[in-house]
Amino acid sequence: MPYILKTYETGTTLSQTSDAPQATGGFEEYAQAGWVPAAAGLGLQRDGVYRLDDPMPGGVKRKIRIVAIGAGLNAFTYVRDGVA
Repeated sequence: MPYILKTYETGTTLSQTSDAPQATGGFEEYAQAGWVPAAAGLGLQRDGVYRLDDPMPGGVKRKIRIVAIGAGLNAFTYVRDGVA
């Protein structure tokens, strides 16, 4: 699975997905679905800072800030805050 959500402070893995991020139209804002375990049950905090890693060769580790959590769609929306 090419995207791994981790805590920012300790790098603990929270969830992963193979769904690609979808641009929302906001500056550096993306929605991403398909999290296992489900995003709604992870205890994510709105405005919380997390790390999103792409473990593929040359993949980027990004610092992200959660802006919305979609319980029914197993998705969340985030803003990229730079490289982790």
